Amino acid sequence: MGDWLTSVQARNGHGLFVALIGHTPVGQRELEAHIADVRDIDALDRLTARLPGDFHAVVEAHGEIHARGTAGGLRRLFHATVGEVTVSANRADTLARLLDAPLDEDMLALRLLDFVPHPLGDVPLWRGVHAVVPGDLLRFGRGRTGTVRWWEPPHTHVPLVEGAEALREALDDAVRFRVAAAETVSCDLSGGLDSTTICALAARASAEPLPALTMPSRDIGDDDVHWARLAASEIDGLEHILLDIDEIPLFYSGLLDVTGPVDEPLPTIIDQPRQLVGHDGLLARGSRLHFTGMGGDHVLWGHPAHHRDLLTTRPLKALRSIRGYRAQNRWSLRETVSVLTDRRPYGQWLADTADRITAPRPAPHSPDVFAWDIPPRLPTWVTPDAADSVGRKLREAAATAEPRGATHALHNELQTLHHGTRATRVLHQVAEHSGLPLASPFLDDRVIAACWSVRSEERTTPWEFKPLLKTAMRGHVPDALLRRTTKGEASVDAANGLRENRVRLAELWRESHLAKAGLVDAERLVDITLRPSSPELRHGGIDATLACEIWLRTI
Repeated sequence: MGDWLTSVQARNGHGLFVALIGHTPVGQRELEAHIADVRDIDALDRLTARLPGDFHAVVEAHGEIHARGTAGGLRRLFHATVGEVTVSANRADTLARLLDAPLDEDMLALRLLDFVPHPLGDVPLWRGVHAVVPGDLLRFGRGRTGTVRWWEPPHTHVPLVEGAEALREALDDAVRFRVAAAETVSCDLSGGLDSTTICALAARASAEPLPALTMPSRDIGDDDVHWARLAASEIDGLEHILLDIDEIPLFYSGLLDVTGPVDEPLPTIIDQPRQLVGHDGLLARGSRLHFTGMGGDHVLWGHPAHHRDLLTTRPLKALRSIRGYRAQNRWSLRETVSVLTDRRPYGQWLADTADRITAPRPAPHSPDVFAWDIPPRLPTWVTPDAADSVGRKLREAAATAEPRGATHALHNELQTLHHGTRATRVLHQVAEHSGLPLASPFLDDRVIAACWSVRSEERTTPWEFKPLLKTAMRGHVPDALLRRTTKGEASVDAANGLRENRVRLAELWRESHLAKAGLVDAERLVDITLRPSSPELRHGGIDATLACEIWLRTI
């Protein structure tokens, strides 16, 4: 059951049925032709896995049902049991409302961490609601309900130039079929390489001028607008819309106006007033789909831990790159060697992490990028009971936890991807409520596979930023942009937002739902908030706490 703008379904003569819900270039006749000779449900799973796009797939054969989202996790699946019946949905909050499921406050406490380590990040916040891990599919119907793996990261490792061509083709296809389906589209143009890439491809595919939206920063050192203007002047078919700085809310403004629901508390939701600026104007222009460059950072970056894994096969190349990361981030040799020689299995690392969740935070960009993950920390304003709950849940998970991948690099890369898709997915939910759906082609499974098929040592380097995308888009975006050495970031806007909104935030904490649940110390939060330059606030995970607070008020 549902209401979708885009879906396609077909049935064949062997009693097999398939529905694709989301973005796909395959129409009903093509789908019927694809499945005409398929006789078993597992073959149908393999067939849908090869189709391009970004969609949920539901297949059925003689009473057995298989359902899945995307491998990257932008489209998720959840399930619950009502009596003897398994019910599945694309949102955890939908199932929670159907079941009247109680909130799991222990899981909510975990979300106060600056990030939630695997496997707990995949656990929904309601008791009795279960998540299907990205890359798994759900089997139910005739037999026992369970999950099975349908996707693994690509094992091929092609040269950079060959991989760049595959990436450009995958991105072009992902953009082109969406433009054809929506007819009137718009695009973000931040000035960064990711959004400029999507703008260039969408403008080429669109029959009408493409509205390209740029949000300026209050930081005089942020040169994103310069690069956005350059791109708009050199890419044919763009209608550049540069918002006025006064139109853009400060960070942490309008938090009580944030609407829901979304099905997990991620910092994306507290930025809702900023993220939706300009969308009313795009809707007035007739846009039915808005493209973003989100996901590019998560699939193109290439995790530094690849060089740790390379130590056993190409030690000289690995050591040269590790030395480059050390120089960039000013790591001590002792700290770096300590992380590189750490042989703890993932479960032991997670258990040890549980003992240090209230310790001081590691320095930003620490050598822990070569470990299983950056150790998570709780902010100073959590209650002792909340800290005890978080530590207990981490230790329970550690007893059986396995890494997402067999190596440190693969685990980290999948963890980075899934964190990115979770944040992007929540923003997609927010945008759906506003009336202008989003598309983030970098997170299509085929695009992810194209990126990760490239040799890790060529796409992961301390010497160049996103070499794979630069190679793929040479000749398609302005050459000057490919030589850009700066990257805009919003720390000034965030600092100004904290300062300007400190009184409103203090009022929020005085009526805190988290405090009423016994998870945070409201008086401490008020005190720290009224001192917006305090280290606890600047580095203390305020965004995660705010996301949980606002989320509680919207569900």
